Amino acid sequence: MIVIRIEELSFGYDAERPVIAGLSLEVEAGSATVILGPNGAGKSTLLSLLLGYNLPREGSIEILGAPLSSYQRHELGQLIAYVSDETYLPFNYSVLDYVLLGRGARVPTWGLPASADYRALEDAIDRIGIGSLRSRSVQELSAGELQLASVARALAQEPRILLMDEPTSHLDPANALSVFRLVRELTGAGLTVLFTTHDPVHARQVADRAVLLGRSGLVAAGPAAEALSTDNLERLYGVRFEEAAAGSRRIPFVEL
Repeated sequence: MIVIRIEELSFGYDAERPVIAGLSLEVEAGSATVILGPNGAGKSTLLSLLLGYNLPREGSIEILGAPLSSYQRHELGQLIAYVSDETYLPFNYSVLDYVLLGRGARVPTWGLPASADYRALEDAIDRIGIGSLRSRSVQELSAGELQLASVARALAQEPRILLMDEPTSHLDPANALSVFRLVRELTGAGLTVLFTTHDPVHARQVADRAVLLGRSGLVAAGPAAEALSTDNLERLYGVRFEEAAAGSRRIPFVEL
């Protein structure tokens, strides 16, 4: 089943400099798709378009067979969750209250959270393993702790699609491993995940499919093992990649 269909998508913040031009892409249900590309290639912009925060100049986006524009904001909030690589929090929420914000699209207007909302909150906190932080203020958290809390908030939404912008950028190796293992677990249960990263090693280990966005457009797209070849990575980043054996896998790296 195709969950996301993008056809001839183009977008730019001004008319003379397109960030994304003529992109077509299909994402299947229960898959993990990674988006790689150099800074400024449009990775985060693509996620913002899928969230409806920006509108395409040309082309179309469909979610579950319907135009993205046909959904109300609260309907998108029930379908799509988003984890940003940067989170600004002006209010002094506890971690519990911050994760509970993920239930916002499922709580009736002027209503209060119900028992199902609190169950989803507790399940999300347990899955991410941040129970020890539950009473802490989000403004006291490290960048990595806040990133984990943001993943928990997204899971509390109980979405069908999870978008993650550099989800491990602030995490140590142990927590990064936990998040990527969770991604595999979630896709195995039917959730569709799109995430961006600059790390081709994580991309090869976690993703089913890969999309390589260059500053001049799409460089490659397809099964991760094929799309993330050293040749494609060199075309994408303009530097030479080598490969090393790691068990049964070949790991790409840049030699200094």
